[in-house]
Amino acid sequence: MKLETQLICLQERLQDAVNVCNESPKLEDQGYPYATGYSRSAMQGVIEDLNRIMQQLSDSQEIDF
Repeated sequence: MKLETQLICLQERLQDAVNVCNESPKLEDQGYPYATGYSRSAMQGVIEDLNRIMQQLSDSQEIDF
């Protein structure tokens, strides 16, 4: 997958988490606990994906030399 596509996916995941934080407190069956869990999961996933992307970039730079 292209780097740009990967970054767009990460951006969308974070935007979804922000949207959940904005909307779920207004919903009786969700609220702050749901928003917290959803956002934590999104942030952890983004961190993992960014670490993977950084490793791929590092590996590709080592090959270029």
